[in-house]
Amino acid sequence: MQLVIKYKDHVSTTSVLVAEKFGKRHDDVLRAIRNMECSEEFSLRNFAESDYLVRGKKYPMYILTRDAFTMLVMSFTGGSAAKFREEFIDEFNRMEEVLKAGETPVLIATYQQRVLSEPTKSCPDTHWNIFDASHSIMLLIEKGIGSINKYDLADGSIGTRWAKFRTGKEWAVDSSTYMHEYEDNRGARECKCYQYSERAHFNKWLRDTYKTVHLSEYLITKYKGEKNIMMLDRVQEFLPKLLRAS
Repeated sequence: MQLVIKYKDHVSTTSVLVAEKFGKRHDDVLRAIRNMECSEEFSLRNFAESDYLVRGKKYPMYILTRDAFTMLVMSFTGGSAAKFREEFIDEFNRMEEVLKAGETPVLIATYQQRVLSEPTKSCPDTHWNIFDASHSIMLLIEKGIGSINKYDLADGSIGTRWAKFRTGKEWAVDSSTYMHEYEDNRGARECKCYQYSERAHFNKWLRDTYKTVHLSEYLITKYKGEKNIMMLDRVQEFLPKLLRAS
């Protein structure tokens, strides 16, 4: 998930990105910004009013400097708040170094980063795994809807449902395991991998069942649970079009 942007030659973020990452309603983040007790001079230097589009309608948002972001999220609490603050600060630091070096920032989408990091390199050559076999679904979501981050586990949902679907099938053979190497604090996790005789069955199930029946259920349940109204609206608006076109 993208955390920062380049705005007027400075590294900034937006109230929308903050709301998505911290799992808050965007209107609550806007209210928190408007209720901040800071000087007019600070506000003018560090908060820029802007807008974004949803379903062709404009909604207000703020563009925040690093100082504005720091002031805003000091009051955010919850089990993951500190970790999310650190992730934003790390990304501010990284992008500032890129700009100082005179380079053009290249923001690689999070799921693409996961693919490029080769987390399945220890999967045996004789088997395939859910992560590699599900790239098309994950890249479809990331491109068309957004908000994929390193803790989003649509591929985990696929793996769970696939394991249940294949149980008892006459074509199902013994599976194996490998260590899936996440780059975040999950580290290495044991995951299942399957013999290639099952791959055609998986491809058909992924296309005809998971994508058409379970994908929207997964995303809607995820964003409802996070109370992320903006991303829920994007799923409900764009996912049907994406599925018809794919």
